[in-house]
Amino acid sequence: MTTRMTIRAARTKTRTSRPSRVRLLCAVALGFVLSVSLATPRAWGSGAGAATTKVPKLRTIEGIVCSNEGAPIQGAVVYLQDSKSLAVKSYLSDAQGQFHFRQLSMSLDYGLWAELNGKRSKTKNISQFNSKTELHYKLKLPVGK
Repeated sequence: MTTRMTIRAARTKTRTSRPSRVRLLCAVALGFVLSVSLATPRAWGSGAGAATTKVPKLRTIEGIVCSNEGAPIQGAVVYLQDSKSLAVKSYLSDAQGQFHFRQLSMSLDYGLWAELNGKRSKTKNISQFNSKTELHYKLKLPVGK
C-alpha cells in the first residue's frame, strides 16, 4: 500500500491505493495457468504421472507332462483353452516334458490338458479368481498298451 497526496484546488486529500483489478485478475489467471500446467502430465499419462498408471498383471502357466510313474513325456500336445472365446493355444512338451504359456490374462478362466497317441490327461481348471501370477501343473498321461 502506498500513500500519495493529491492537491486539488484548495483542498488536500490523502488517499491509500489498493491493488488494481487488472493486477488481481492477472494474479488469478497466472495461478490458474500454473495449476493446469502442473496437473496436465498426469491427465495425459506422460511424464512423472505415467509412473503411477496401473499396468495389468499377466499370468504364466507352466508345468510338466509325465506318465503315471512320473517319467517325463516328450512330444505331448498341451492345450490351453480360455472359457470366454473358447480359443485354444497349444504347446509341444520338450525333452524334459516341460511346457509353458506366458502373458495370459488374469481375468479369464482356462482349461489345461495334454494329449498323446489318443490318450488324454484330466483337465485342470484355472480360475480367474486365483490371484497367483505363476502357476505350476503336473499333467499325467496314461501311457502304455
